[in-house]
Amino acid sequence: MQPKIGIIIFPPPHSDKRTFSISADYINGIIDAGGMPVGIPVSEDTARCEAYIDIVDGLIVPGGEDVSPRLYGEDPVPQVNCSSYDKDVFEYQLIRLAMEEGIPILGICRGHQLINTVLGGTLIQDIPSQTDSKVCHVQANEHRTELTHSVRCQPDSLLGRLLGENIHVNSFHHQAVREIAPALRATAWASDGIVEGMESEDGNIWTVQWHPENLYRRYPVFKNLFVHLVERAEEKSAIKE
Repeated sequence: MQPKIGIIIFPPPHSDKRTFSISADYINGIIDAGGMPVGIPVSEDTARCEAYIDIVDGLIVPGGEDVSPRLYGEDPVPQVNCSSYDKDVFEYQLIRLAMEEGIPILGICRGHQLINTVLGGTLIQDIPSQTDSKVCHVQANEHRTELTHSVRCQPDSLLGRLLGENIHVNSFHHQAVREIAPALRATAWASDGIVEGMESEDGNIWTVQWHPENLYRRYPVFKNLFVHLVERAEEKSAIKE
């Protein structure tokens, strides 16, 4: 039986909240890796999180708008003008419950940042104004399958084994990890030092700052991130049974 991979779906930013959506690339990434996608709609009722976690074997925390600085005790800088605290809180609870149940989690872009804050880390709210980086981290949105900047993965890490030591990635973010949560370790970096990947010591969480769902069909190495999630979820599913 195919392992069920939960994927968080949500109203697009600036919408009237009458529509829930997620990029088809996430869905296809799960399907092409052998999993069964299960949509988890964001709600103000965090009590629903437990029921969703009960039916999934793996979880993807996808990209989206900025993570609210309220989660890590800061006021927003002027460049942070699009966030949803209710969404953050719902996803926060979902991630916590998934961790308690030993469900494998893949964080992508915003998911990478959010998981870090859930576990006690902090964020750079705006790379251009708060760092001296000379690397472009926000490429043109219409070129989502283009590789732009380089990333170095730690050779003996999960990301290093799945992707290789030196890769190029796409990039669509102005926030980034600052202080890494105690339960995580950085295992991939851009040339300017921005943390591009992290993983937990137990191997149940791995996160990337780029968007592999847009890349894997053109660059198959990125499919490994989804395949590994499905494989770990399959192991979790077998334990449940």
